[in-house]
Amino acid sequence: MNPRPIVKEIIAALEVLSDPQRIEKSKTYFPTSMKVMGVINPDQKAVIKELKDRYKQWSEHDWINLSKALVATEIFECQIIAFEMIGRNKKLLNALQFSDLADLGKNLDNWASVDLYSVGIYGVLWGKGVVGDSDIERLLKSDNHWERRVAVVSTVALNLKSRGGTGDTPRTIRVCEQVVDDHHDMIRKALSWALRELSKSDREAVVEFMEKYDSRLAGRVSREVHHKLEFGTKN
Repeated sequence: MNPRPIVKEIIAALEVLSDPQRIEKSKTYFPTSMKVMGVINPDQKAVIKELKDRYKQWSEHDWINLSKALVATEIFECQIIAFEMIGRNKKLLNALQFSDLADLGKNLDNWASVDLYSVGIYGVLWGKGVVGDSDIERLLKSDNHWERRVAVVSTVALNLKSRGGTGDTPRTIRVCEQVVDDHHDMIRKALSWALRELSKSDREAVVEFMEKYDSRLAGRVSREVHHKLEFGTKN
């Protein structure tokens, strides 16, 4: 299956749904080097449904190739559609190989793309053993804060039932400990999220973490996690 003609069809469909105001909003909400077409999430999902209905006979390999081709367009909505198609399909997730991630993980330069990729794909594959602990360690040592965020946000998938997570305190805490002193705002936000998600399955582990590291944590991390522990909500 040659994905190029289908990618062109998808882009044409997105152009019809484009909203100039949303394009402008994206410049401050999730700045990215990719082209943004300004298509809202429900309309993106409608495009995905149309694809699934039209190409029911496709193999997992076909869908993965289409997803890679969509990412290669360097269009934000195409990337998000690719991540949604794979992240919501257990058969595609089971068919993914580590080598596929090099193509799928391109252009991760904004929080919206990074978080969807990390929770829906990378973190899920970590839980399955396709991504190894050494791969997470490599990301944590990266100078690129988006790669470090992938590592931290991937812990969410380990603890999120809707993504197949069953709870993994040791690996989550090990990652969180390595970014306690990371002062980038994107990492601080990711750390808060990781700890709050873990608190749902292992509250005591998060309490112990906060007792040990609270004095070194950024104020927002401390406030959000303590609020979660005390009231069950972020704020």
